[in-house]
Amino acid sequence: MPSIEEFSHLKISLEAIKLATNNFGESSNIGRGGFGKVYKGELLLLGEKVMVAAKRLDRKFGQGTPEFWKEIMMLSRYRHENLVTLLGFCDEDGENILVYDYLPNQSLDKYLSSSNMSWIQRLNICIGAACGLEYLQNPDETTQRVLHRDIKSSNILLDKSWNAKISDFGLSKLGPANQEFTFVITHAVGTPGYCDPLYGDTGFLTKESDVYSFGVVLFEVLCGRLSVANYNDNRRFLPKLAQSCYEEKKLQTIVLDCLQEQIFPDCLEIFSRIAYQCLRRDRNERPLVAEIVKQLKDALKCQVFYPGFANTILFGSVLNPKKNMAGWKSHWSWKARASGLTKLGRHIHN
Repeated sequence: MPSIEEFSHLKISLEAIKLATNNFGESSNIGRGGFGKVYKGELLLLGEKVMVAAKRLDRKFGQGTPEFWKEIMMLSRYRHENLVTLLGFCDEDGENILVYDYLPNQSLDKYLSSSNMSWIQRLNICIGAACGLEYLQNPDETTQRVLHRDIKSSNILLDKSWNAKISDFGLSKLGPANQEFTFVITHAVGTPGYCDPLYGDTGFLTKESDVYSFGVVLFEVLCGRLSVANYNDNRRFLPKLAQSCYEEKKLQTIVLDCLQEQIFPDCLEIFSRIAYQCLRRDRNERPLVAEIVKQLKDALKCQVFYPGFANTILFGSVLNPKKNMAGWKSHWSWKARASGLTKLGRHIHN
């Protein structure tokens, strides 16, 4: 386990965190997860006031000291624009607290069913998250790659500009980046509905396990629902439903209604195909993350530069021509298209 001294430059006093969060008051509480409750506050760091999110470890939520140090080690070593930024930590008086840059738009799962999140926004978020995952599997600064083990929509956070940031590295594992490798894990960990079935069945963890989980997230974004949902007291899992609908060419039956008014055929084909490939049972048939990034960027290009855009506005929805088109222009304002073009240019440049 790493020592405190190794990360002493990141240490923040408990007194400062208590002051910033009103002594962990309920008015400062903005959520909770597998690590514990999260609090918002303003800290003075390097002479500058910064809005932060402080995750306070509560062991009854399932994680503990090993996960605490794993998160510190990972996020001090791996830095990328599509990963959350760790600003510091506190390890005083029995407290374990992680302090991050505050991301005001919270997590992707909260917007899956929202009609206010356009298809272009969703594509850009997926591209950003895929870029973060590609960096973890093929980092430039180190010879070790990261297996996250808990990729899901609630672990994809969104900054004020809706850029994706992968979070929650407490369960992650390291391995050599220059060769194929497998971890043997006695007890599989992760979240039901996102976990690679082969990993769950065999305990063998590979980089393709994260690819499977990301494929689940892609279908969540397209279908506007969580991987696991309850209907009439029965748990229904999205991956199998999405796979069967894709194979039977009935994908339009599960695409979120408001997206059927926006998404163009070529874009849908590219996006759904790469999502489907991520869920293949045979790990060797799952795509590399670099290929996922490429295909998602191609999907965005198809969407933004679709030649029939103007005619589609005039004559109806792509997937469902009978849909009322009143909401189309609000989703597809020229401002939204300009934003898509700007981000597309940045993605292509990168």
